[in-house]
Amino acid sequence: MSVPGSGGRVVGLAGCPEVVQAQADHRRLLRRSPVAGSAFEVAEAVTAWWWAQEWPEERLWPMRLDAAMPAGEDPQRWRILARDLVTYPETVALATLLASRAWRLRVAADGGGHLPYRLADVPCVPGELGHRLRRPWFAERLAVCTHGPLFAWTYRCIRTKDGRGDDEQRLWQVPLALRPRPLADVLAGYQRRQTAGTEGLPAQKRLRGHSVHAEGAFAAGLAHARTYAAQHGHLATQRDTRVGSFSLGKWVHNQQAHALALPEEKAAALKEVDPWWNIPWSVKWQRSYYRARDHLTRHGPFNAADGFPDTHVLTGEWLYLQCTDYSSLHPEQRRLLADIGLTAQAAGSARPRRTSRTAGIDTAVACARAFAAEHGCLALATKNISYQGFLLGKWLNAQRCLTRRQDEPGAHLQMLDAIDLWWNPPWPLAWQRTWHLIRAHARDRRQGAAEGSWPDGSDGWATWLSVQCTGYKQLHPLQQRLLAEIGITAETAAACPHEFIAQLCGTGPGLAHARTYAAAHGHLATPLKACYEGFPLGRWLSEQRHQSREHHRSTGGTWPVSTLLAALDPWWNPTWSLEWQRHWTRVRKRSESAAGGGGTGIADLEKELADWLERQCTGYGTLHPEQHRLLTKIGITAETARAAQPPAPRAEPGLLDTALAQARAYAAEYGHIAAPASTVLDGFPLGKWLAWQRRRAGQGRLSPTRAEALTLIDPWWNPPWPLQWQQAYHRLRTAATGAGGVSTTNLSRGLCRWIRVQQESWELHPGQQDLLTALGITPDAVVSERPAPATRSYPASPGIDHARAYAAQHGHLTPDKHTRQDGFLLGRWLGQQRRKARAGVLSTTTIEALTALDPWWNPPWPYAWHRTWQQYRATTSGNEPLPDTLQRWANAQRSQWSTLHPDQQQLLITASFTEGWSSSHMKP
Repeated sequence: MSVPGSGGRVVGLAGCPEVVQAQADHRRLLRRSPVAGSAFEVAEAVTAWWWAQEWPEERLWPMRLDAAMPAGEDPQRWRILARDLVTYPETVALATLLASRAWRLRVAADGGGHLPYRLADVPCVPGELGHRLRRPWFAERLAVCTHGPLFAWTYRCIRTKDGRGDDEQRLWQVPLALRPRPLADVLAGYQRRQTAGTEGLPAQKRLRGHSVHAEGAFAAGLAHARTYAAQHGHLATQRDTRVGSFSLGKWVHNQQAHALALPEEKAAALKEVDPWWNIPWSVKWQRSYYRARDHLTRHGPFNAADGFPDTHVLTGEWLYLQCTDYSSLHPEQRRLLADIGLTAQAAGSARPRRTSRTAGIDTAVACARAFAAEHGCLALATKNISYQGFLLGKWLNAQRCLTRRQDEPGAHLQMLDAIDLWWNPPWPLAWQRTWHLIRAHARDRRQGAAEGSWPDGSDGWATWLSVQCTGYKQLHPLQQRLLAEIGITAETAAACPHEFIAQLCGTGPGLAHARTYAAAHGHLATPLKACYEGFPLGRWLSEQRHQSREHHRSTGGTWPVSTLLAALDPWWNPTWSLEWQRHWTRVRKRSESAAGGGGTGIADLEKELADWLERQCTGYGTLHPEQHRLLTKIGITAETARAAQPPAPRAEPGLLDTALAQARAYAAEYGHIAAPASTVLDGFPLGKWLAWQRRRAGQGRLSPTRAEALTLIDPWWNPPWPLQWQQAYHRLRTAATGAGGVSTTNLSRGLCRWIRVQQESWELHPGQQDLLTALGITPDAVVSERPAPATRSYPASPGIDHARAYAAQHGHLTPDKHTRQDGFLLGRWLGQQRRKARAGVLSTTTIEALTALDPWWNPPWPYAWHRTWQQYRATTSGNEPLPDTLQRWANAQRSQWSTLHPDQQQLLITASFTEGWSSSHMKP
């Protein structure tokens, strides 16, 4: 098996017999299983994930790594290079297990019908892997895993229905964030860390699946999640939960939906905030559990045998329901219930909560009566509303469902009818709520007590009323009767709905601000983000334009609110851009102010408006007829626009003859007219003229006579393939003609590469193939190779002499980057030589010369470390006291002695002899 960076040779197989056996097993697996390739990719991701964990119990991989390591290899670099080699036997064994259909069926059955929360919920996975991989400790390590490629595969295996089609494909898909990083990227990162001390840390390659925007968005969501968890103790949020202006509920839901594909560090961060942030059961169940846990904290243990007394009705019923369904719960759910005292024994002795149903109904009816007395109706009690500590909204919804199931209403339902006749209407409750708010507002207006007081949601009243007037005939007769109470009858809806809406909602927030803005500016073409007197008028108008378009698209009629806004500005919703309308309004104002002050119209405009007027004159013919009418109001007519347009350039007499003559002269000299656009011949821009002819030919506007004249000069003057290809072909033809044939010996490297590309991708246009064949270039043609260039001798660099002088003076070649030697930038020059040496392009002569001056001029560890060591050695050799910085550095080397390079250890021991230090003192 070859390892990247080893020159393609087989490395260490003599010391790793398991790898040889694994190759034979891998070949056998590929022959026998149709999913062997996919299973191996999953197994490779799993073993790479295990490799990154560096478990202390692991013994086989370190032994295999040491046995296969070549002599003189850097251990850290070898650990990167040999990852796939060392883990190959376990990868093949795991792939063999995953590819087995019997094993997949066993995993699906072992889940017990539940999706796993951790691998311990599927006992056969950690147990079997520990046995097969000869690692008994594996079972304990894998059992606690809640993330990673193996957990993702197990999760999908249990979730797969029949193992065919899309389910089978999803089973073998490794999430992007869980795929192993390519060795080239890991090795590049290691090399960047090694060179960070001398030349700064180069830009790191972005990981797959990462982006600056996504990372910033996740960091912001995680901060809000920590804030919420610190306050509530969990992340079992509802979908509409918000923290400030941030939609935390939606964010958490999105993370849960893509939990299997999250990077490991993101999943760990969320698990740190809440260990149960991603559960395989209902979040609603989790919230109920937290309520029960809080009750336990405040009031003490539950008494299941007595029916959970002293608990809230819903909490008690939920606890009893868990006891009755205890055997069907997820194993992790049973563990959570055991934490609050509901073990299997306690669940078996549980009794239902004993409450007086009559007393509960009386309490609910009394609460409903108080709510109706305060708010005027029961329709305003939304689903999640709580009134006087009672969940009134949920109870009313339950009673509505009960009404639909019962033929005869019970006594408490008749009491609800007496409280509010429309508590359970046959139409949507949202309709009833809006009607009640409008009726209450109309009553207050008649009593003179509603000026300036607008409840929430009143901005959409005009829209709601318009919908009722438009679809009046489709409404329920009782709805029509209710609308008559606020003044909407059949005659009103058909004859004058706009006047009624304006009368009822004319001082609504949106219309009121629109009226004020139109009076101040003369139009309603506001920008989207315009905020007028604290009201988001721009966004409100944008919503009205959208509603108007949707209404016209669905019904073909006019949106009633449009009439109210059109009375303020006839062009509030134009068919052209609002920016055009704003420019027109500004020009009209300037025109009116100039006419009123005795000015000269719109002559003195700023550059922005002047440019806009010029564009209108230039494109007058493409404008809408209504735009023509608006331009007429500011003095721009068709005649004015035509007069303002610049005259069209006329062709010079004899231009065609001149161009054709220049084209013939160019063709006579070069053999073609595929000239670049920058070509100028005798002062004539031949390249631009030919490009213009090709553009006109592509548009179908070139006359046949001119096209025939150009074709006579060069049949391929306008080829159906890119012009760059034709120009490269002519360069090759010219070079081949001068060299006596197509041979890479006499061609440039660029043309040689171009020929190879054409031969490898021969699916060309037939005309291109004919041109190449005429030069002897075919897919099967063998073109003589260009000999290697002769070795050239270069003069010795002046840096060698300066380096020799510096080494003689200081005893080393570890200067600072800005160090000069006799005016020569020696530090920068040495940095360049180190970069060339690491890239393998530094000459052997230079390497030998510098190594003779200082064996450690290019150390395999960070350059900054070596410079500090030189300072340390110079200080200790002079019997000078160590500065604090060097003392801290020496202490750091002692604390991390085992991670240092052996040569670094030897250098430290050598530098410490002057103080009487020995190797035993330096070792931790």
